[in-house]
Amino acid sequence: MPLISDSFHKEKLKDFGINIKTKYYVGNKVYERNTDDSINDDIISGIICEKDYYIDKKLVHKETKFDSRIEYTFVSKEMENKEYRCPNCGMQSRLKDFVDGCPYCKTYYNIDYTDKDLGSKYHYDRVLRNNTYRIITGIVDLIISIILCFFFIKFTSRTFNIVDVSKVFIYGIILSMILYYFFYILDAYIILVPIKRYKDKQNQKQKDFWDRTKIDKKSFFNNLNYEVRKYYYSKNNIIDFDILDYIEFNDFIKNNLQYIKVLAEVRIVYYDMGKIKSKFTKEEYIFKKNPNEKLELKDGANIIKCHNCGASIDATKSVCSYCHTEIKYLQEWILECK
Repeated sequence: MPLISDSFHKEKLKDFGINIKTKYYVGNKVYERNTDDSINDDIISGIICEKDYYIDKKLVHKETKFDSRIEYTFVSKEMENKEYRCPNCGMQSRLKDFVDGCPYCKTYYNIDYTDKDLGSKYHYDRVLRNNTYRIITGIVDLIISIILCFFFIKFTSRTFNIVDVSKVFIYGIILSMILYYFFYILDAYIILVPIKRYKDKQNQKQKDFWDRTKIDKKSFFNNLNYEVRKYYYSKNNIIDFDILDYIEFNDFIKNNLQYIKVLAEVRIVYYDMGKIKSKFTKEEYIFKKNPNEKLELKDGANIIKCHNCGASIDATKSVCSYCHTEIKYLQEWILECK
């Protein structure tokens, strides 16, 4: 059952004939959700572990790098199958039957799940996420192993010829494989300890930010993901994105309005000439607190009427489709620029 937060995404993928199969760890089990609604398991506090991208049912792309500290929840089957009566015409059916509006009178519904979690991050990174340090460790390990083997063969052999040179490299590679683990542990103490200390300071800054601003974290992250989804999916060739890490949060006042600047590490997925590609980038989002009254939504089906003509409206649109009157905004925080 698509929620308000899913509407931009599902419409776009349908146009391209793309289905995204997302797998989640829930405890020791793996659950699955598909954007074409073929399989949508109930998930409470699920962690994404894999995304498979299909074009016309053919697997063309896969992503496996995700932040295990970012959690997601989805609407339950119990909620989908709950009996609901249309207040406009009186028709009674399951809530999921009202996704595209009342089947009888065509009243438009806005389905939402107010206790959802679209990616709140409650734990922050304490380790270096970049794999460069592993590569450097391996190179240093190999060089040292070759040097050790060279001296060993040089001083234990009667002669030193081309065969001995090849032995140096062969034995050096074997020794490096054996010693890599020990070099890795040594590297972790020498190199990573200062980095972890730095990360701890950054984490404390983020915790201080939430304590100081008193902003509800779950609501803000839901708001952030809604706004960022809306931004990316308005671009012609962007079909998906994942926020992999929140690097920094800062707030400031401008024209008597509160702003929040968020720096994040993001993966953006593109559809280009029949192919799916991805890139990693750092993105900055600036949110402005909505100075006007916002639309209040409840769990389940919401009928929102235009205050000018009285027609039921799509809350994700900016104006009423009948009289084109501007409607109230859904979110407390508005993405002003990126």
